[in-house]
Amino acid sequence: MSADAQCVNRVLAGDNEAYRELVERHQTRLVGVLMRIVSDPVLAEEVAHDTFVKVFTKLSSFRGDAAFGTWLIQVGVNLARDRLRHQNRVRDLGIVSLDSLRRGRSEHWEPADPRQSANPADALAGRHKWESFEDALATLPPDFREVITLRHLEDLGYDEIARLTGDTVGTLKVRNHRARKLLRDRMEEMGVPLGIEVSSGSSHPPRKQEGT
Repeated sequence: MSADAQCVNRVLAGDNEAYRELVERHQTRLVGVLMRIVSDPVLAEEVAHDTFVKVFTKLSSFRGDAAFGTWLIQVGVNLARDRLRHQNRVRDLGIVSLDSLRRGRSEHWEPADPRQSANPADALAGRHKWESFEDALATLPPDFREVITLRHLEDLGYDEIARLTGDTVGTLKVRNHRARKLLRDRMEEMGVPLGIEVSSGSSHPPRKQEGT
């Protein structure tokens, strides 16, 4: 049984402190996903809070068919979609400054080179490229940001994303193709060619692993 499943069982048995463990374990990842989807650090924090509240109230329905972290993201993505529709923010998201976006990022979303011998100039170049990537991603439509985040930054397969979002696999593949092209074009406009095929998890910043 995974550490997450053990925590869920403890919460259901009346140990509410165990839920705090789940929040601490998954908060950074969840906020990171939501931040990229809504492109607003304040809104991402609000939706993350609402997500944890909703998941707590529905914890008894968790059957372990998927990882707890995946279920959490599903709830968060759907709440984010609802908030964007409700607030009619799609046309207004661009008003968030790039500085505020950077301030809202967690250090865990930044690329890191664990080698002690890494050249500082190389590390700086990598950080600049990822900041440019984040900036370009923030300019994409919400559904494009969503598919790039889930498919390439969270390493989820199309079948899993389809279960999370309710979209068909075919729709997701077409959306991903268009999103990647637009993202590449935006980065080239910034003078920072993407230089990679955004098609696997090997090229994105590391994130905390879920409990096992």
